[in-house]
Amino acid sequence: MTLLIDASGGVLRYARLVNGALSDVASVPHRGIEPDEWDVAFGDLSPAPRQVLVANGAGAVFALRFAEWVEQRWGVSVEFPVATGAAGGIHNAHAVPGSLPIDRWLGLLAARARVAGPLLVVVAGPTFSVDLVDAHGAHRGGYGLPGERLMREALYGQTSGVAAAALLDSAAVDGVFGVNTAGAVQQGARLALAALVDRLAESLAALGAAPHVLMTGGGADVVVVLVRREVQLVPDLVLEGLVQVVTGARA
Repeated sequence: MTLLIDASGGVLRYARLVNGALSDVASVPHRGIEPDEWDVAFGDLSPAPRQVLVANGAGAVFALRFAEWVEQRWGVSVEFPVATGAAGGIHNAHAVPGSLPIDRWLGLLAARARVAGPLLVVVAGPTFSVDLVDAHGAHRGGYGLPGERLMREALYGQTSGVAAAALLDSAAVDGVFGVNTAGAVQQGARLALAALVDRLAESLAALGAAPHVLMTGGGADVVVVLVRREVQLVPDLVLEGLVQVVTGARA
């Protein structure tokens, strides 16, 4: 059995690969917990995995601790895929392919497996990334910026008056408008991210065809409703990308 894990956000999202398809997806926190708590989270897995792949966006310390735990638990060496120059019909724009964060690369592979044509792939996590692929499968590059929470925290951290006002009440919203300080900051961040998606979709469309827009990540729900064009929301796009790695997506 193959265990696939997405560690690109604040939790480990995981699923088994069974007959080429993902099982039901579950999750467990990974920040601030000890490895013995993974015993509880993964204790019901049966049969034991013989292959473990992790999309690691959680850093080197997590990777080391989790790899040691898996080795002790199941006697298996964890595989941590990295972006390659080309796979699954996608040609990586980065001069050093492995420098493209793995969640973005896997999102591109999974998106291409779902749909043909130009793509706009959005990963809305603690950071917010948008990657563009043209009709020929060429990755045109992308953008990375703070996610909604980091935007709000940066504003509060640099503007004591705004932070103090925002603490008075929880966010209040009327339609898309914030009607108190916390609501204004919240909606400003969300709308800024949504507007970026719309602008980049327009830029890619100007190259010849309107792109398919796919969005994933823990912060996707609150942004997607503000995007003007049609968006396919795919919560497990990174895990689907790991399936492409296991099944050997070809260039």
